[in-house]
Parts: sequence; C-alpha cells; structure tokens
Amino acid sequence: MTRDPALIDALFARYGVSGPWETLPSTGVANRVYATRDVVLRVATEHRDAVSDARTEAVAAPVAYATGILTPRLIAFDDTRVLIDRPFSLWERVHGQTLGLINPQQRRRGEIWRAVGRELARLHLRVRECPDPRGWLDRPTREQDLGTLLERLVKSRRTDENTARSVERLIDRLRPHLMEGVTTRFIHGDVHSMNVMCTPDGELLAIIDWGDAGWGDPAMDFAAIPLDEVSSVLEAYEEEAPGTLAGFPEARFAWDRLLDIMDDLWHAPERALEVDALQQFVHARMG
Repeated sequence: MTRDPALIDALFARYGVSGPWETLPSTGVANRVYATRDVVLRVATEHRDAVSDARTEAVAAPVAYATGILTPRLIAFDDTRVLIDRPFSLWERVHGQTLGLINPQQRRRGEIWRAVGRELARLHLRVRECPDPRGWLDRPTREQDLGTLLERLVKSRRTDENTARSVERLIDRLRPHLMEGVTTRFIHGDVHSMNVMCTPDGELLAIIDWGDAGWGDPAMDFAAIPLDEVSSVLEAYEEEAPGTLAGFPEARFAWDRLLDIMDDLWHAPERALEVDALQQFVHARMG
C-alpha cells in the first residue's frame, strides 16, 4: 500500500530524493500525493482511470512545460512496477495554494481566472506537436446526443417537468453551433479550480493534473470554469489569441456544461438550479 512510510521512502529514494516528507491532500481520485520540500510524489490509485491518467500526464505535461506553460516540471515517471504495482511520478514542487481550497477576494479570484485564460491561449497556440508513441494521450470528444440522456432523466424521474423543458430549449439552441469553426488544438481537458495553483494575492502559479490532455476542441477547456468567471476568462484569452476559438465557443462549452449538469442530476438534483444560470449566460452571450 502506498500509505506505508517505508515504501514512500523507497519511491523517493529510487530517484535520489531524501529528507522528510508529508502527505498532501489529494484533490482528485486518481492519485495519492506526498511531498518533500522540493519534490512532489504522485502515486496512481486503484481507480479505474488512474493508470491511464498517469500515463497521459507523463506525455502531456512535459510538452506544455517545454513551451513555457505554467505547470510543474516532471522529474521522473516510473511505470516499471519494480517497487509498486502502480505507476508513480516525481514533480518539481510548486509552493502555492489550490484555488478551490481558498477564498481570495473576488477581485483577486477574477485576476487568477483571467491569468488562466491567458495561459490557455498560450497552450492552444504554442503546442503544435506532442510525441505519443504509445498512444497515451487522451482523446477528448464531445457527447452529441443530450436528447437521449434527457429522456432517460425524465423517465427515471430524476428531474422535474420545468427543468426538462429548460434543458430541451438549451439543447435546441446550442446544437446547431457545435461544429461551427472548430479547429483541433492541444488542450488540458480538465481546467477547474482544484487544478489551479496560485498565491493568496492573486498570482497564477500553475495549472496541474494533465490526465485528460489531448487534441480536441479548445472550447472544451472552458467547460468547468465557474460560469460567473467565463466572460472575463474569454476576454483575457481573446487578448492573447484572437480568433483562435472560432465559431460560437460559448455554445460549445455551454453544451459541455449542460452535459455535466445532466450527468449529476442522477445523484445531485440540486444541480437543476444551475440550468437557469446557464440559460441566462447563453442569452447574454449569444442573444
């Protein structure tokens, strides 16, 4: 088990890292995380996606780092299963805080998200190739058939009639724009507040956790950004990379956000409240 202190010592020592370490809070389900003062050790868990995510990250993050994107430097990736039957990786430690675990002033939070927008623009512009001989990168795709999912939700009584009608109107409004102007770019694939590291005074330090990275629609990198921050993130992105998103990116990530809400309605009916907010966003951005 990766909670065995002697095993953690051995994993660090395999790459010449010594000294006291601590267990860091894990913000996801795919890794257990430990750190010395300067190095972070990430060990894949038994979760079904953990191994594939670790491999994807080992391919994607170094390429992003090499182009100057704010992300930790990969020191080593080990999938040999010599010391442990799971892949593990060592990373340069970024001394900051996870945005999703702190509550900075609204102005500072907005500054952080604007910086994320600029960083995403640089990622989408700069990464032109990513060698992947083993096929470890993810293949980000967009679910097209939300109508069938809505039918299942209604039949299972996981949503009320008013919410279902609102969702149906959104589907009809957004569907025609899903393929307009889409140009494939290298994307992170999982940009949300738990994958953003910053300082308390609003400086972006790193975007982490590249386990969903691959080639896809760049608008997908906006799907998990807080809805009230999306407009400013888009503005910062466009300043850095005008025209890169093309078409109606608002429609594409609103579609992705709607899918996320619908998936969660099976076990979190309170997410239905977000449908109205999404409708307002679509009306404000698309008319």
